[in-house]
Amino acid sequence: MVRSLTSSKLTEVSEGKELEGFVVQEVSEIPEFCLSAYRLLHQPTGAQYLHIQRDDTNNVFSVGFRTTPNNSTGLPHILEHTTLCGSLRYPCRDPFFKMLNRSLATFMNAMTGPDYTIYPFSTQNIQDYKNLMSVYLDAVFNPQLKESDFRQEGWRLEHENLNDPMSPIIIKGVVFNEMKGVFSENQSLFEQNLLNNILPGHTYSFVSGGDPLVIPNLTYEDLKAFHAHYYSPSNSRFYSYGNFPLVDHLKYVNDKYLSNFKNTLPEDGRNTSVPSERRWSAERHKHICCRPDYMSTDLKKHSTIAISVLCSDITDIQETFELQVLSQLLVHGPNSAFYKTLIEPNIGSAFAPATGYEVQTKDSVFTVGLQGVNPKDFDEVVQLYNETLTNVVKEGFDEKHIEGVLHGIELNIKHQSANFGLGLLFGLTSLWNHDGDLVKAMKVEDQVSILRRSLRENPCHLQDKVVKYMKENTHRLVLTMSPDEDYEVKQAKAEQEVLHTKLAALSQQDKEVLFQQALKLRNEQEKTEDTSILPALHVEDLKKEIDLTPLTDVDILSVPIQVCVQPTNGMTYFRGILNTSELSSELKMLVPLFCEIATKMGTQRHTYQELHQLAQLKTGGLTVTNHIADDTMEMNSYEEGILFSSYCLDRNVKDMFTLWTELFNEGSYSDMKRFETLVREAAVQLISGISDMGHHYAMSSAASVVNPASYRKELSSGLSYVGKMKEISQMSDLSHVLAQMGQISQTVFNKNHLRCAINLNPGTEDAVLKEVEMFLGSLSGRAGLPLLKTKDPNYYLKKLPVRGFHHIHSIPVNFAAKSVSTVYYCHSHFSSLRVMARLITSKFLHPQIREKGGAYGSGLSLSPSGVLNFYSYRDPNSAVTFDIFDQANEWVQQNSFTDEDIEEAKLGVFQTVDAPIPPGSKGMNKFLYGIDDLLLQMHRSALMSVTRQDIIEVAEEYLGQNSQSKCGCALLGPKNEVLHLRKKEIWEFVQQDV
Repeated sequence: MVRSLTSSKLTEVSEGKELEGFVVQEVSEIPEFCLSAYRLLHQPTGAQYLHIQRDDTNNVFSVGFRTTPNNSTGLPHILEHTTLCGSLRYPCRDPFFKMLNRSLATFMNAMTGPDYTIYPFSTQNIQDYKNLMSVYLDAVFNPQLKESDFRQEGWRLEHENLNDPMSPIIIKGVVFNEMKGVFSENQSLFEQNLLNNILPGHTYSFVSGGDPLVIPNLTYEDLKAFHAHYYSPSNSRFYSYGNFPLVDHLKYVNDKYLSNFKNTLPEDGRNTSVPSERRWSAERHKHICCRPDYMSTDLKKHSTIAISVLCSDITDIQETFELQVLSQLLVHGPNSAFYKTLIEPNIGSAFAPATGYEVQTKDSVFTVGLQGVNPKDFDEVVQLYNETLTNVVKEGFDEKHIEGVLHGIELNIKHQSANFGLGLLFGLTSLWNHDGDLVKAMKVEDQVSILRRSLRENPCHLQDKVVKYMKENTHRLVLTMSPDEDYEVKQAKAEQEVLHTKLAALSQQDKEVLFQQALKLRNEQEKTEDTSILPALHVEDLKKEIDLTPLTDVDILSVPIQVCVQPTNGMTYFRGILNTSELSSELKMLVPLFCEIATKMGTQRHTYQELHQLAQLKTGGLTVTNHIADDTMEMNSYEEGILFSSYCLDRNVKDMFTLWTELFNEGSYSDMKRFETLVREAAVQLISGISDMGHHYAMSSAASVVNPASYRKELSSGLSYVGKMKEISQMSDLSHVLAQMGQISQTVFNKNHLRCAINLNPGTEDAVLKEVEMFLGSLSGRAGLPLLKTKDPNYYLKKLPVRGFHHIHSIPVNFAAKSVSTVYYCHSHFSSLRVMARLITSKFLHPQIREKGGAYGSGLSLSPSGVLNFYSYRDPNSAVTFDIFDQANEWVQQNSFTDEDIEEAKLGVFQTVDAPIPPGSKGMNKFLYGIDDLLLQMHRSALMSVTRQDIIEVAEEYLGQNSQSKCGCALLGPKNEVLHLRKKEIWEFVQQDV
């Protein structure tokens, strides 16, 4: 909860004051966000510190460095991984991953940007905060940087079978495989090339994450030198946020780390600053190749084009703010200029992901990108780009459109999220990295006021910026990308050439050393370590009772309404669920598409452009999504429906419900051209996300074999739905599908099976509920049972024999999954299974699949439907991974885990169970999933009571030999003949990209 600014102000801190080695440089209040900002400098080292004091329990800490690579070996990225593999104070392997289970962190990660590396975490527990701070700071300032960790995380030459010195030598490594996965996605390849080519003069011309063909050039010595150069306090930036005491943070940072260093910047010339890009005198063109995407909705339109211009320096706060507004006007939503000229005419299928205004680099970049383009239309796209800019300069922007964008900014200021502190850090990092004015950047209301004044004084203010930055800008790049049928072959050949070069330089003695290094690394990975040196919370440190959320249930016109009064900062949040169980099977398949288009087709009263503008002016958007909730009391039972939601400022409640009334009663499903555009956009977004979300798609496919709710989810959001959308998008006549959209609307947009929830400010209940009543009174139908269950108790029998799906896709990495059906949420075994899943993830799957196997990630999760989902992410060794999945019960039955391991597993579960919830989302567990405070309290108590014997018993029952008849498997990736060896399963091969 965020209270008034005065309650959170640090009255003892003033500018010029010295605190624990730091001097306070600036103290500012930011009223719009109810926070106080404190900028400090550590005088002995030059380390910068930003503290945000705010009455928020989800406290954040981060330490970051400006890291500017001068090659594409992935140095900063691999260093980020390796620093977290052990330090002077915590010399055990991977303290970062071990702390994931010794903490109540609401967020823990590290990330590498194009010119920075940051190490952030967040937690609500003060002792946890101190524990994590000590691990993070020791990791970055005193890492072990062992060569074996470099080889594990970065790259290494190793025998395919490390026990057989006669087996082929290949390239392995976590980051090496990760980046192969990243660049298996064409749009990631495009965005990387866009950055490299629009800013070619300095560090941005390189791949900070690492080019898989260049990563093997990195040496261990390079890694150590890079750390020595960049990971100095003089090059560091510390960030803290929340309601924990600032002085305590400063004392720890200074006493434990900074007091041991001196400012080395002037002495050794460490200058990590990034210069401004030298402006071009003429436009440049660049063409690249990519892998064919046979999932494309139109095989003739596989290409991508982007026109990018270099804009203002990131440190020009007002200019970057106004360019962000300008970007919204130009490329976001159906009323934007480029949407009208590039998307609606069907020249391309959708905007490319690079589209918009980017402020991650020293010089900001504006891009208009289009994917799904026929190469012969490249010139036309450039021509339309120029004509659109000419038209914008001539006609200007609609005043309501501008007001809609500014209203969205006001909503973002008011809207409270659970991760505000992290969001603020991510928003400020790039600016801070280039020494921009952070306080000025947070004063958003000032920026809005300046823009409004500029528009009053010069109505053409925004058009002038279009002329300056887009129309007359000679630093312009036209980047195009087209598929090459031989791309995969060429990539494989290039990788083989890299490997061949490495192997040619090896003597027989070198090969023997490699063999011994591999065995040594494996021994290190398998060594049992004493983790007692790591700090940890304990289950006894957790609160025993949850904080109750007061909810009131009322009936309005026989429709049940859940009311939650919270300090929502002048906002009203509305949600409703419409049951869809009575739809036909054919229409159920189309519900996700209906959700995608329901608020975007317009009404009998307003065109879709007008409706979007009204929603933008009065709400945070009107959202309709597919809803599937598992029964907490019964297996193979679930609720299926449509969730519609919106939020608004209290002053706009009447207008928000007027819009919903219009959509429900006057929705229009007749504009075929608009429908075709929406279908095309939706299909492209789904298809382009397969590589990035591969593990989710694999889990969905595997789970669909064992559970009816999971099967319904697969049909509505899995690869089955992706295939369905591809099929629809390729139809020559969509009139039948459009008619079905109208049928769904007529069937469900009423109050027959409806329930609602409202989260609102104290004192606004009567006014808001009056508008709810007006809305419900306008709806057709007669209120009936709001909560209908879909049941399929014999689901297993329909799916026998056990099957696995191999979704063959033209990507060079794999995503593996195995799913097992267990029990419902309120079953006595559910809590034991949840703890068991976390235990297996951290103590068995992580060392076997990531450390040894080289996959980027792996895990075992328990879904609310009672499905245990094993998974691996960007996995080079998936055939072995399935064997590891099968061995999980055997590992548990060996009973080699400790009581401490069980304790850590419980803590890992409580990270999710006790995650912070913002006021606008309080009570949603009950409304959406039927889990009220009583059930949650019972579940928490059960989790705390899970014993070793409980874990062993549920593992045997649900993962043992008898469970094999109730499991499903899935693999997403290239052809893998090894699957034929898994005789106990019947695999179905699905050529996904045909």
